[in-house]
Amino acid sequence: MALGLDELLDNSGLVPHGVCLLWRPDILALHVASDVLIGLSYFSIPVALTYFVMRRRDVEFGWMAILFALFIIACGTTHFLGVWTLWSPDYVLEGLVKVITAFASLATAAALWWLMPRLLALPSPKQLEATNRALEQEIAIRRQMEMRYSSFFNNLAESLFIVQVLPDGDFAYEAINPALARATGLDPERLRDRRVRDALAPEAAASVISRYVACRDGGESIDYEETLDLPVGQRVFHTMLVPVKDAAGRVVQILGSGRDVTERKRLQAEVVQTSKLATLGTLAAGMAHEMSQPLNVIRLWTENMLSRLRDNLLEPQRAERSLTLVIEQTDRMAKLIDHVRTFGRRDGGGMRAFTPARCVQTAVEMVRHQYALEDIEITESATSAQLPVTGRPLELEQVILNLFSNARDAIIALRATGREAGRIMVAVSDDRDGQNVAIQVTDDGGGIDPSVLPQIFDPFFTTKEVGKGSGLGLSIGYGIIDGMGGRIDARNVDLEGGRRGVRFTITLPSQPVSSSDRELSHA
Repeated sequence: MALGLDELLDNSGLVPHGVCLLWRPDILALHVASDVLIGLSYFSIPVALTYFVMRRRDVEFGWMAILFALFIIACGTTHFLGVWTLWSPDYVLEGLVKVITAFASLATAAALWWLMPRLLALPSPKQLEATNRALEQEIAIRRQMEMRYSSFFNNLAESLFIVQVLPDGDFAYEAINPALARATGLDPERLRDRRVRDALAPEAAASVISRYVACRDGGESIDYEETLDLPVGQRVFHTMLVPVKDAAGRVVQILGSGRDVTERKRLQAEVVQTSKLATLGTLAAGMAHEMSQPLNVIRLWTENMLSRLRDNLLEPQRAERSLTLVIEQTDRMAKLIDHVRTFGRRDGGGMRAFTPARCVQTAVEMVRHQYALEDIEITESATSAQLPVTGRPLELEQVILNLFSNARDAIIALRATGREAGRIMVAVSDDRDGQNVAIQVTDDGGGIDPSVLPQIFDPFFTTKEVGKGSGLGLSIGYGIIDGMGGRIDARNVDLEGGRRGVRFTITLPSQPVSSSDRELSHA
């Protein structure tokens, strides 16, 4: 039969627990003191746990501490009820509290066993101590490395800089080393954390930003030469950029190194200019012949007109024809003089697009008559090469003229041995995919000894007799072609009629390429 709440809590038929102890004061005092102290301790523990969890919100399993607190409070309450039932027989209430304590205990025990594997996985104090020692050692090592890299960055003679790629895609200087500051006159403190477009002059900023964009978007290292207007003046730098990527593969930094090559470029220009003047000197005899022909024509026709004028026999039509011929010959000399003057001066212009076939044609015109006097024929293959290349036309013309000069010397040397020779063949063509222009200069001068063929582009290497060659012509030509992003090579060829010679092939890209591509092409 079900009992009501009042009947359940009715304790009129029960006796207090003190009766069992015969109300002995000493025993009652022992139970009361023990249960009260236990209960107070139990109640203080949850307060401490709750305080700890509230102050240390980063502690894992904080909810488990709250569960323990509830369980301990329930346990403490049973001890206080143990004191209460000594005088009041509320055993039902005590039983209900024990039931609550039982459920709290079961929940706490179940949760504790459920968490046991994760709790066992937590590092022990010894492990934490060992980990802390390892971290301290790693921090010390990293600090040493940072100091070493900082010393390397600040003391290296090569100019170094770090560019930060901002979230909006713009660029800001993170640091530049003292070497770069000395080479450029830029203030490191003024540049640090400033956007590139704000730190540099507009023209210099536009130039370097375009390179940074190429490095960022390409995600690969690039190197190039650039001319910048800086506080120390106009300088030429050979710069390399290396992208630094984060875990997601996004470029977040660009590491740069630069080397001031202004003096080197000046010396190279001096060497090229010297070689150019030497080429003009070699062509001097041909130039004199080219000038003497129109001068003789002018003199003959002028003397003829003067004689007829004195004899009063000069006809208007004949005079007109004579003067027209004189004008044509003077135009011919003027063009020749202008081209020699242009070829001989320093080429201070920048790289530009031009058609190499025109340079080849001009070089042929400059030497054709001179070589004809020595019974050397220059033949041009019909070509429709129209692809433009990037470079300096006069420098390419200088390379072609040097190849002609070497071919002429080889032909004359072969003739001295009693063998026949006397042809130089020139061909210019575009490749099928429209990416490169090829220039071939072939002679029948007997070829080059295969053992020395790989060395012909080395500086100061020559196969000519002492005093007849500096050994710089082909080396300078190699540098000029390399600067245009192309390559030049040579090989012996067998020609018709049993003759033998050497063929130089210049390959120029119709679009500029990076220095790394040039190194691969020559490897």
